[in-house]
Amino acid sequence: MKAHLATVAAAASIAGALTGYLLDPSPGDASARGTTAMAAVPRAVADASGARGAPGTRGAPGAHGTPGARGAGGARGAPDSLRTRHVALNMPAEDRAKAAALGYNLFDVDPDEGEIASLPAGGQALLWVGNTTCGGFELADDAFAQTVKRLAGNPRVYGWYLSDEPNPRECPDIVAKIRQRADVIHRYAPGQKAFASLTDWPMTPLAPSATHLDLIGLDPYPCRADSGGGCDLKAIDTMVGQATRAGFPKRMIVPVFQTFGQSCSSGEKNWKLPAAAQLQAILNRWDRLVPSPAFDISYSWGRQDEWACPTLKDADGTAGHPDLQAVMKRHNARRTSPSPSTTPPSSTPSAPPQPPSDKRCAPAGTPG
Repeated sequence: MKAHLATVAAAASIAGALTGYLLDPSPGDASARGTTAMAAVPRAVADASGARGAPGTRGAPGAHGTPGARGAGGARGAPDSLRTRHVALNMPAEDRAKAAALGYNLFDVDPDEGEIASLPAGGQALLWVGNTTCGGFELADDAFAQTVKRLAGNPRVYGWYLSDEPNPRECPDIVAKIRQRADVIHRYAPGQKAFASLTDWPMTPLAPSATHLDLIGLDPYPCRADSGGGCDLKAIDTMVGQATRAGFPKRMIVPVFQTFGQSCSSGEKNWKLPAAAQLQAILNRWDRLVPSPAFDISYSWGRQDEWACPTLKDADGTAGHPDLQAVMKRHNARRTSPSPSTTPPSSTPSAPPQPPSDKRCAPAGTPG
């Protein structure tokens, strides 16, 4: 997601950003913080082309050319190995049922009651309200705080996607902005998670004590077009090591899996779609390094014309593509958390839906 820093900065200034923030300091820790009832139906993000974000993880490839990632927790009393939720980014609403059949149960959506209520049964919502890199936030401070209060009691909300690949070197004020938003969530919706996707830009300034995040995505995309057909799995170890040295315990880490290539994209051609065996090797490496994540991210389900093509939606074993959907279905079935309650939220007037962002999860160095 991070190919060229200049490109990223330019893209960030263009990319309409996303959300507001506010209060109480308390360093994020997904396992230490109490959890309120959080049951939601899966839903994904769609942009004009049916996909949100560029390769990365709302987060995309990192500064050294590794794309990015996005989080969740399991039902009370379930074994750790069963707690992992699964989200595939950049998904149009019409594809959610198919994704749910593959075991995806966390959906990237806007903070709108109608959107949340429309998710497939048994899933939860990860609400996109963030910024991209150094871009602006979608909601002003007061609007963000009011939105958190409005959705604080909604059992189908898992958490809040506060930022995609923030770059504290280029915009040092982003740390305080993320912290303010995380503190609003912890004050008004303490059972919901504050999440951001990081890439291989400096992570130490974004440490839990500085940002109060609960969970972070990491987006090393190991399969590059110039790798001679292989995938450098050491890129995963490198980024996990970078995060742990920056002060993030492994329980905060959300793996981002590369399920995209760029052979048919209109922009750069730096990444290639993994073969089925290569994706399985990526999953195995993540299992070894972060065995019980709160959730994991597949980037990307839907195409992003400039950054991600082909994607997981294409990779069903037809048209010359590998069957990555089958690989992810097996993975998700092995690690799916018990379905949360899907009690409908009380009827509260919904805020007008925000236009979808086209940046989430693009490879670092590319807008996203």
